Amino acid sequence: MFDILPYALALVAGIVVKVVDWLDDNRKSKSPVKYLLAIIYGALIGYLISVAPFSALFLAAVVAQVFARKIDTAAHQLGVLASAIAIAFFGFPMLDIPLFLFFLVFAFLDEADYIGRMRPLMEYRPFLKVAALVPAIWGRWDCFAAILLFDIGYEVYRLLMKDKGAAGPKASSNRKPKRL
Repeated sequence: MFDILPYALALVAGIVVKVVDWLDDNRKSKSPVKYLLAIIYGALIGYLISVAPFSALFLAAVVAQVFARKIDTAAHQLGVLASAIAIAFFGFPMLDIPLFLFFLVFAFLDEADYIGRMRPLMEYRPFLKVAALVPAIWGRWDCFAAILLFDIGYEVYRLLMKDKGAAGPKASSNRKPKRL
């Protein structure tokens, strides 16, 4: 039987990560709510890494962000810590190492700082999504569905805030968006 819960949680995690980004980057909020939300998304992502069939993808994304030094706010650091605690609580997954390493390479490409004509790659971060299509060739659509749902959640919230005028113009921020 198909378990929809991990996919729904990936969508929710995408939304909550973007809310924390918005509070940190656009609002420059000092509100403790962003820390609570970071713990929530961290726990969700840690849970997904522990139990979801697409755990290698989410773990690769988190590891790439940590080692690329993209976790640069206290709220997101708390989110990563919450992920680690959730993984310790729910258990480390049986990891498909080749798949994890494959995703890790593409997750690092998403974290690179691009300049000039390549700059849009920083905004749209296509590499991990494209890489998640490769296992689909062999019938593993779970990774692509999970990253797509996470990004849909992230982008829907971004668009909602932009429509309300709360997000501000994209060009005003030199900070790279965080996506776990």
